[in-house]
Amino acid sequence: MSLAGRWLLATVLLMVALCGGYVAAGGLDYKPSAAADPCTPRTWPSVSGISEITQQAAISALDGAACKLNVSAEELGLAFTSKGRLSDFQQRHGFSDAEIQDAARAGVNRAIDDGEASGQLNSIEATILRLAAQAAPIDRLIEYARQVLESTG
Repeated sequence: MSLAGRWLLATVLLMVALCGGYVAAGGLDYKPSAAADPCTPRTWPSVSGISEITQQAAISALDGAACKLNVSAEELGLAFTSKGRLSDFQQRHGFSDAEIQDAARAGVNRAIDDGEASGQLNSIEATILRLAAQAAPIDRLIEYARQVLESTG
C-alpha cells in the first residue's frame, strides 16, 4: 500500500472512531434543552450597580410579559428589538397594541416582584417602583426595554 493510501486509511479509521465515540457517548439522543417557562418566578443573583440591576430587571420583565402573552421570553425578546419586529410579532400572534401594553406593564411589575423576592430591592424601593410603573407611559417602557436589549445583546 502506498503512503497516500495509508494516510487515507488512517483518516477513514479516525473518522469511524470519532463517530463511534460520539454514538457511544449518547450523541444520537441529544435534544436541545427546552426554553425556560417564563411564568416561573426568577431568583435574581446578588447584583451590584445599576447595570446589573437593569439586566436582571429586563430579564424578569421579559419573562413576565411573555407569561402574560403565553409566548416564550426568547420570542418576545426578539420582537422587542425593533418596532418592525414587534409589529410582525403582533400580527403573527394576533395581539393588539393594548395587549402588548398590558403585558409590558405586567412584566415590569413581575420584575419588581422578582427583585423584591430575591432581596435585591427592599419594600420601599419596590413600592416606589410600582407607583412609577403605573404612572409611566407604557410606550416609553417598551422603548427602554428595547434599548436595554440592544445594549446587552
